[in-house]
Amino acid sequence: MFRKDYLLRMMEEMTEAIGKAFTLRQQRKHTEALSELDELMRRQFGMNLNLLNSLPAEDVIEMFRFRGVIEVDNLQQAARLIEEEAYIYHEKARVEGIDDEEKLDAEDAALVRLMRALHFYLYAQNHGANRELLQVPDRIEGIIEQIKGYELPARTEKQLALYREQQGRYDAAENGWYRLMHLDTDYPVQYEEDARAFYQRLTELTDEQLEQGGLPRDEVEEGLAQITALETKRQQVNDEERKNI
Repeated sequence: MFRKDYLLRMMEEMTEAIGKAFTLRQQRKHTEALSELDELMRRQFGMNLNLLNSLPAEDVIEMFRFRGVIEVDNLQQAARLIEEEAYIYHEKARVEGIDDEEKLDAEDAALVRLMRALHFYLYAQNHGANRELLQVPDRIEGIIEQIKGYELPARTEKQLALYREQQGRYDAAENGWYRLMHLDTDYPVQYEEDARAFYQRLTELTDEQLEQGGLPRDEVEEGLAQITALETKRQQVNDEERKNI
């Protein structure tokens, strides 16, 4: 009960701050709107938004660790502030009279922040965060719609694949794992084992569940076979490279 009350109080404070920021950006007072969000971030979490947007996503997530546990409800509240920050930059890019460089900088800042907010939302949802307080599922779909056409960072693609699996949208999850498995061979992280684990989890489901998720059993088995073939091919390439050293 205490934690729920604590989260609700934080939500009330956040709603008020976002409302003020929204009014300020309507008035084209973008610097003041950003300051409103940054002040709330400092007050609630002892961090500033510049820090959250400059550090690697994994490091930011670790900053929300308390007594060995990532406080995912707090993480997704921070994501909400980053999302709102993105909309301020988006609004700034549309102001008449700014030069092309300023416009591009503002558009880039908005995109980067939407990507980051999406990553934190997905991570939080995949690790048990409250779905109702911020209507996060709707926010996730809204951001995905806004950034369609852009390639997600691999770490975010992984979180999205896990989230789609959680939703029972197995066909969409498979699409994400497919993209991850076909990254360049020199990419620092390989995802074959994660993808294999995904298909193995699906083998434990009923045919009806798989059909409802858009991925029949024969396609699951085909996916497992493709991973084995890809791993074999990569091993052959590695062996050949070692011979040539």
